Amino acid sequence: MFFIAGISQGRKDLDFLQTIVCKRCGRLSSISVFATYMYFSFFFIPIFKWNKQYYAVSSCCQTPFSIDKELGQAIERGERVDLTHDDLHFVDLGYAQASVCPDCGYRLDSEHIYCPKCGRKVN
Repeated sequence: MFFIAGISQGRKDLDFLQTIVCKRCGRLSSISVFATYMYFSFFFIPIFKWNKQYYAVSSCCQTPFSIDKELGQAIERGERVDLTHDDLHFVDLGYAQASVCPDCGYRLDSEHIYCPKCGRKVN
């Protein structure tokens, strides 16, 4: 008998979009929310999920923020939720390593002294 089973990480984009001033770069941005979770699959069919966490991402500089589980569950249920700066907690998910220009949001490399798009001096 042959069985295929495994444990993997999943991501679900939630139906949420809110306009807010970005907590990182200070630009007007939209925030979208997604959930991550671990799941066990059997014959490529997810059987059960655990360790669900909720994150918000700003559209201007792609900064990820974690949000409380209660807020994430309310968003997932379709309830009306307004996120504030106090609800957003900086987090490093491993893919937001690139810095961005604080003026125009252009992605910068570590060797840039000036932004190639707008010319502003960056740290």
